[in-house]
Amino acid sequence: MFRAPPSAGLPPFAWLLHDLPARRPQVARHLGLSARTLERYEAAQQAPRAVMLALFWESRWGRSAADVEATRAADVHRGHAQALANENAALRRRIELLERELTQAQPEAANLPFWRA
Repeated sequence: MFRAPPSAGLPPFAWLLHDLPARRPQVARHLGLSARTLERYEAAQQAPRAVMLALFWESRWGRSAADVEATRAADVHRGHAQALANENAALRRRIELLERELTQAQPEAANLPFWRA
């Protein structure tokens, strides 16, 4: 599954560029472009999709999308861990009940302590 937004879902180039705290030469270096190429993209208010995506993930929108995804994943894993802990507790209670019933029904076998959980 792709995490990149569709082209229609990307903010305009100017918004992405102005959202970054870095100066234009630093942005150009980060993207592997010359400062002049970045100026041309800014003048046209258009850039190749790879540049748009790189700027998107560095902007507040991309960071927000990544944070939301991480939060969702953490919630899923937390829920799974809680479900497993609940199941483990229920199984431990069942084992205790069965052991109690076993010792009440018949005298304890010599090797029973070895098999107790």
